Amino acid sequence: MKVMENCYREYYYTYYGAHNGWIDNATDEQKVAWRLKKLTNIWLMFGDKLHDVIKKTIKNKHNLNITPNYLKEYMRKVLNHGVKESLEKYRDGVWDDYPRGEMLQEYYYGDKLDEESVNEVKRRIELCIDGFFNSKSYKDILKEKSILLEVDEGNFDYIFIHGVKVFALIDMLYINEDGYYVITDWKTGKIGEHDREQLLVYVIYVMEKYNVSLDKIKGRVEYLLLGESADYTFNEEDLVNINNRIELDLNVIDAFLIDKKLNQPRDKEYFRKCDSLNKCKKCRFKKLCINEEVF
Repeated sequence: MKVMENCYREYYYTYYGAHNGWIDNATDEQKVAWRLKKLTNIWLMFGDKLHDVIKKTIKNKHNLNITPNYLKEYMRKVLNHGVKESLEKYRDGVWDDYPRGEMLQEYYYGDKLDEESVNEVKRRIELCIDGFFNSKSYKDILKEKSILLEVDEGNFDYIFIHGVKVFALIDMLYINEDGYYVITDWKTGKIGEHDREQLLVYVIYVMEKYNVSLDKIKGRVEYLLLGESADYTFNEEDLVNINNRIELDLNVIDAFLIDKKLNQPRDKEYFRKCDSLNKCKKCRFKKLCINEEVF
């Protein structure tokens, strides 16, 4: 629901307007929306690369050659490659022909990366890698009695809540030496008000998949940039609250549909644009909003 909190029109393009944009007989707007949907930005790219680095490190946790300095250099290398690739695509204009690989929206829209952003990325590489190696969760899984269950598996496991498929993409799940199932969520940015709530969806998934009781599950958010962590336990009231929240979100989504069974949305104009110029500047779909009269 985060996208809908930002802008209803962005939600439309993300989940409806871009659908089938890859097929030959798609409308011009569908094709453009699909290409724009596949754009990323430097902060999303940073988070994706760091999560991938963490995943590989955990799966090779006994490899003594994987040091903080090694990972920092690797992060700089893959991010530089992503920026270089985006610059080349911007110069060649190939992204609008067919989107392949990665493309930073900063380059797609001709803005490039300013010096402040570059310096901030460099700072985050240092702090987040150090934060990972010093994190409670990483130290936990190095212990002999800890059992690693899942590490950002990418197999799109899901549960059904109120008859709707809800995906549970856990960053890491392990059993600690005290026998608790610990759900770990790596965060590369600031503390968010919905961080604990997000864990609750994973709690339901763990209870169902591993047939484990609620009192044997713990959650932890590792704020790598800050070098801090937040540990949580959960109770039955939490489960009631998250189920109610999901039901409310689903009702909001249904209000934008003409046909729920076919997942057919209302007209685009029903999805109101946000009135925040700052959000619009950062939106990957701003090209469509600016040039709406063309379609």
